[in-house]
Amino acid sequence: MRILIRKENTKLEKLFKKLSKFTSSSIVDRGIRYFNKKKVELTTLIKTGDKITVESRVAGSYRNSYYVDIIYFASNRKQDESIVYECDCPNFSDTGKPCKHIIASGIAADKEIEAGNIYFKENREFKREEEEENIDSYIAISEDEEYDEIFKKDKKSFWKKEKNIYKQIEKEEINEFREKLMELKDRLDKNEIPDSEKNEYRLELEISQIVPTLSSLRVKAGEKSLHYVKDLESFISSIGKKESYEVTPKNIYNPDLHYFNETDKKIIKNLDDYFKNKQGFGMHFNSYYGKMQGEPMNPLLAEQVFSAVENRKTIRSEGKTLYVTGEYEPIFAFQKDKRGREKIILRDFIVLSSTSRYFSLRNGISNIEKFHKMSDVEWEIMNTLTDGTRSGTEYLNEISGKLVNEIKEVLSKYEIPVAQITEEYGKVNIFVEEGHSKNKLQVTISCLEKSIKTDDGYFIPKKNEKLQKEISENFQKYADAKLVENHWYWENGFHNMPKQLKSADIVLEIDKNEFLAIADIIDEKYAENVNINVSDKIRKIRRIGVEINIKSAENELFSVNFNIEGIDEKDVETVLDAVRNEEKFITLSSGELVKIANRSAEEMIGIADAISDLKIGENRISKIKALQLAQISGSINEELNEMEEFKHLFQKIKNREIKEPSNIKVKLFPYQKIGFNWLKNMYDIGFGGILADDMGLGKTLQAISLISEIQLENKDLFGIIIVPTSLLHNWKEEFYKFSDIKPILVEGAANTRKELIEKAEKGILITTYQTFRNDVKNYKNKKFDVAILDEAQNIKNVSSLVKKATDKLNSSVNFALTGTPIENSIMELWSIFDFILPNYLDNLTKFRKKYKNSLDKPDSKKIFNLKKIVSPFILRRTKKEVLTELPEKVENNMIVELSSEQKKLYMAYVKQAKKELREFDKEENNNLKVLAILTKLRQICNSPQLFDENYKGEVAKIELLKELMPDILGNNHRMLIFSQFLGTLEEIKAELEKEKVKYFFIDGSVKSKERMEISKKFNSGEGQVVLISLKAGGTGLNLVGADVVIHYDPWWNFAVENQASDRAHRIGQKKSVQVIKLITEGTIEEKIIKLQEKKRTLSENILEKNNKSDNQKSKDIFEMNEKELMELLSFEK
Repeated sequence: MRILIRKENTKLEKLFKKLSKFTSSSIVDRGIRYFNKKKVELTTLIKTGDKITVESRVAGSYRNSYYVDIIYFASNRKQDESIVYECDCPNFSDTGKPCKHIIASGIAADKEIEAGNIYFKENREFKREEEEENIDSYIAISEDEEYDEIFKKDKKSFWKKEKNIYKQIEKEEINEFREKLMELKDRLDKNEIPDSEKNEYRLELEISQIVPTLSSLRVKAGEKSLHYVKDLESFISSIGKKESYEVTPKNIYNPDLHYFNETDKKIIKNLDDYFKNKQGFGMHFNSYYGKMQGEPMNPLLAEQVFSAVENRKTIRSEGKTLYVTGEYEPIFAFQKDKRGREKIILRDFIVLSSTSRYFSLRNGISNIEKFHKMSDVEWEIMNTLTDGTRSGTEYLNEISGKLVNEIKEVLSKYEIPVAQITEEYGKVNIFVEEGHSKNKLQVTISCLEKSIKTDDGYFIPKKNEKLQKEISENFQKYADAKLVENHWYWENGFHNMPKQLKSADIVLEIDKNEFLAIADIIDEKYAENVNINVSDKIRKIRRIGVEINIKSAENELFSVNFNIEGIDEKDVETVLDAVRNEEKFITLSSGELVKIANRSAEEMIGIADAISDLKIGENRISKIKALQLAQISGSINEELNEMEEFKHLFQKIKNREIKEPSNIKVKLFPYQKIGFNWLKNMYDIGFGGILADDMGLGKTLQAISLISEIQLENKDLFGIIIVPTSLLHNWKEEFYKFSDIKPILVEGAANTRKELIEKAEKGILITTYQTFRNDVKNYKNKKFDVAILDEAQNIKNVSSLVKKATDKLNSSVNFALTGTPIENSIMELWSIFDFILPNYLDNLTKFRKKYKNSLDKPDSKKIFNLKKIVSPFILRRTKKEVLTELPEKVENNMIVELSSEQKKLYMAYVKQAKKELREFDKEENNNLKVLAILTKLRQICNSPQLFDENYKGEVAKIELLKELMPDILGNNHRMLIFSQFLGTLEEIKAELEKEKVKYFFIDGSVKSKERMEISKKFNSGEGQVVLISLKAGGTGLNLVGADVVIHYDPWWNFAVENQASDRAHRIGQKKSVQVIKLITEGTIEEKIIKLQEKKRTLSENILEKNNKSDNQKSKDIFEMNEKELMELLSFEK
């Protein structure tokens, strides 16, 4: 097309400014970028009177071009000005607002106008004199050389032709207006309402997976809120007939009130064509799979839907966004094998179904899949060789070496490109950007399979996934990096071809200062193979350090001098507050952003944890706190080693000997000997400790060895051991069995106990937690040399009466025995430490403030420092570490689907429970109410009769148990069944009696002596099953006669379940133990399992390598917010 431009200095209102008022700033920014990238080609720029006309072609994405029209009517009066614009891109079609192409065209027009380049048509009349005067100022730009010659030879001829152009333009404009007027007349004659007076009715497409080889199309429709269309064919038919259609009672399509945008019209037309011509497509799917939601995706439907949305509209699928593009991408690639022979392979891609020719390469973007369409030839080749099956695709890659020439010949004949996989590995790219939370960075590690198109074809460097994984592991190993999302492409969402999954981007979240440290290492180690993109702002942050030293002071205190380098006094508190909150990037009063050097940061966080009221300058601390600091700071450790006050202590610890206990009747296992010596050394230096060995490793024997050894040195030894009620007599028997000590059991009536306590001056007293709580006043004047708490998790509730009673115990050295120092909350660890080393972990208020988010952040620096602080006073060994001869314990979760009757009952109560939760008064303590709701949900999962005594339906877990028992018992296995619900155990008992299975039953009513008798009988071979209440029998029992443990219902923390399982998996067990947890699918029980895993992580991170009262259980739950509670109540299927 010819463009005639005249150089003029005409001052006009900027189109860009006017257009920008009608769209968003993000669209404006994109338009500016399009103009700067020279994507705009102006084809017309004309001024006719007060009217400016702009026509342009704009290069868009995916090789498309879009055409833009802008008409601006100028006026001296602002209110009379108007501007009309249009673009044929999908965005404009959807929104009706200026798109990036219109904005870019407006800028291009403004630039030409500013340069004085505009083709004027003034009132359709031209003066010959003016034409002659200005003829030389015209520039002719033409694709037609002949036209240029005419222009040069004959100016009069030129102007004649020019006037003809004007007439032609005017004629076209008049015809266009005439057509629009006629269309308007037709609509009015037919009583049609123009779309401008209607509301847009929108469509949203969604593809759902039914089975690995079949997907279905579902459509949502609506004006504001969109809802699923239940009968798609009827909906499309109603639109075609211009009839109303009820999507929901409040969402009704009305053709007189609603219109569809151009893209949705295309979708409706294509779907209408599909339903008229489908000829049975997909009917066999419906008959085979029953009631399917949506329309089965078959080749015809896929073609119609994808062609309608190509480059226009996205589709939702399994949490992802599908974008169909017309951009070509080859699916075949050449690759050389180990012998250098060329073979042809299918690139790693996914399709919507086994019959779809639309495919997506694994592109590494977390939530977008770009779909391409195979060429007819590629589709036919693939189907010919694979026979349309998944296994055939895998087979193709195996036999491709034999088919290279044949496939190559076909592809070459039809000029179908084939990508070439190069022998060189592509680089790994590391992209660094601001994270989603304060002082965090998001690091993306990428090695995408990206084809490079050249004149010689498509080339794909090999993905260096090994290096990508290695770099990710380095970030996680050497820095506090957390895996945000490893974008694995899922098996569920699409039909995969080939079968194996391939990794894409790895995304990590990392502290800013941690990144700076590791980035230098990565950059140096992998310089040739890695690109790291980091902003200068991040790289240029100043680092600050810390100075600390310690010296002796009066009254057995120590003086710690603390200072921060390079910080003004007015910023000190800001820095300290940031340190306490683990914020290593700090904005000073000057506005400067600084960071604490890595080593100093760890040290400062630890120091701030150890000294709660830390201040610049001198800080006074106790001896025990000095030892705590020594675990954190290397410089403090060195200085303490030189002080007289600590030399003797450190020397004693350093030179301790490992010896056998002198007065024990059995030979200890090596690890038990180490445990005994650890306890003895801690006693000798005047500190207590926690023996935290796994259940079943003999903590009782190690404690008895300690008592026996101390008594040899001190004949007047006075000690007390506090144990659970069920273990009182067990401890007595263990003393008799392993030593010559005759302990005194504090039992019987209150007067008897009081008299016994008052008379005791030496020896070992053994009492229970409940008894000690009741007798605590009687111990007021008693001073013990040593005190031991067995199953010390009994004092984990800091507000319980038992904990308050043990706080009053007067003892020189305290020990705690527990396999589970942390069951639910880190506060439990504080409670036990408060007994063995009072004030070592500060007071409760300060500790709670420091570690209140520990369950959500089990890998934080605070937790790491806490571990360093407590580790010298905890000895923990697991069975896996020390009992190599102990048979393995195999744990399995068995997922159970609720029966249809249970599911209805569950869903009905969930609905009611959510309503109750929303109606709670948030100012009140609703703990017990929440606990009651959750308990009822758990009852429905296990024994619906406990919830509704009229329930007569099937109970899924009982049915499963009836299936499991013949296999278990028929193969000479014997089992323990644990439940928290006595009613559930009664139901199981009834089934056992019906099947004539001999069993034992242990609940809270069974006395300690009777339990020991049951244990002996069962371990000697009597009975096949023991039914046990988790609260009553989860600890203290030895039931190695069983080799199968069934947890009928999950408990809130893993530790209680582990304790119960270890009734069977302990010393003396000769068989491997199978632990089975029955979990109802999609219910609160699955949520409980997830909560258990959080608690397990926290416990393991601190220890590394009791049951609650109802009130305490609900307290854990009430640490959740309303959203988390609603998620707990949700049913997932």
